[in-house]
Amino acid sequence: MDMLRGAARAVVACAVGAVLVVPGTAHAGTGVFDDPVGDSTGVDISRVRVVHANAVKVSVRSVVPLAAGQVYTFWVDTGRGPRPTYAVKFRANSDFGGQLAVVESFGQRPSRFVKCPGMRAHADMFDDEPVSVRIPRACLGNPKRVRVAVKFTDETTGSTDWAPERRTFGPWVLGG
Repeated sequence: MDMLRGAARAVVACAVGAVLVVPGTAHAGTGVFDDPVGDSTGVDISRVRVVHANAVKVSVRSVVPLAAGQVYTFWVDTGRGPRPTYAVKFRANSDFGGQLAVVESFGQRPSRFVKCPGMRAHADMFDDEPVSVRIPRACLGNPKRVRVAVKFTDETTGSTDWAPERRTFGPWVLGG
């Protein structure tokens, strides 16, 4: 019986690993993690997808339509040790200032901002595309792996949803 449990655990671990980090090319990795639907009302993240190639692109699906007053914050962790954590914050259908902030942890004020040509953000209330941010790897110091956290806030209702959980990063995604 213990042998069957061990074998089942190994199969589950391999399946989870295959879903979380799937090589797309020799220099790209993709990770996907789901967030429970119904854990928030004004904003409700359902899925986060991370592609780590020549840029780190994070796409987020929500079961609640985009609306005015929603704020999206993305954190990107580039590894243990002295490597920094970066944060990007923007609103739906507003000018994107393009500021990549260096932070020590969630919620802290940036210690500095990094110029990042080629960084893009998308949050359009009038299309069905996911909310996303694209950050060139060079702006992040060309990390070998990244992990992300996402927070959506509705300033009108006060509702907030985190993915994967409050102040928690998702799984590591290897890059090139």
